[in-house]
Amino acid sequence: MTVAPQAVLSEIRTLEPFPHVATRILAVSSRADTVPSDITDLIKSDPALTAKVLRLCNSAYYGFQREIASLFDAGNLLGVKTLVNLVLTSCGSSYFRKYGAASEADHVARWKTCIVTAFASKLLAEVHGSIDGHRAFTAGLLANIGQIVVDRFLAEHKPALAAALDRGGSLLDSEREVFGIHHAEIGARLAIRWGFPDVLIDTIRTHHTPERATVDPLLTSAVSVAGDIAWAIGLGDGFDGATYSASPKAYEMLRMEPGALAEMTERIEAELARAQDFLEA
Repeated sequence: MTVAPQAVLSEIRTLEPFPHVATRILAVSSRADTVPSDITDLIKSDPALTAKVLRLCNSAYYGFQREIASLFDAGNLLGVKTLVNLVLTSCGSSYFRKYGAASEADHVARWKTCIVTAFASKLLAEVHGSIDGHRAFTAGLLANIGQIVVDRFLAEHKPALAAALDRGGSLLDSEREVFGIHHAEIGARLAIRWGFPDVLIDTIRTHHTPERATVDPLLTSAVSVAGDIAWAIGLGDGFDGATYSASPKAYEMLRMEPGALAEMTERIEAELARAQDFLEA
């Protein structure tokens, strides 16, 4: 038995909207003249978000010698782009850790995959040199947002998806067979509904197929290869038992040999050792 595509689309429409403050911050940050105070003024309108952002600012990952006690200090020390990513991390965790029908352990694992993909995307961007590392973090963090909708149906239809994978189908093809739509397209539709910028919508939609990206293929390639790094660390990208392999085109566009993955994986594991607060956001 498969899911009617209308049921999946209905779940997209009824899912709680992404916090308005986060989408507003995304929009404001896209302006060339944005300064940290433009972002912190929006953050402080939400006390819970303020507390989460300050907690991340004071994490071991940044290693400041003194406590960051105010958003003003956070903005001056970290800048606009980092603040935006801290907001998206704080808001995104509630979706990956609370929605869907998966177990708590599965939710935690899914969120860890998002964090690893975000850090790996940023590292790949920095190594390449022509990709915005902060944008890569954002895109990697949100690339698999569509999985929260798949999780809503997975418990009931797990055998059908497992059977499709056993027949040799890719994760995307198997999801399309069972759900009528795959998680990358679901994520793109969520991103459209939430008012995300075109570059994020396109990257979410094509992060498994970066050769089809139309806005920023290099960025999408970084996110795609970051999925290989998450896999190498022992995290999946979706359903248990589904293999993940970035498109060879992604490696080609990044001018990167697959053999370089081992070094990247070691560097990301070192990053994670300092980024525990991000995993617990």
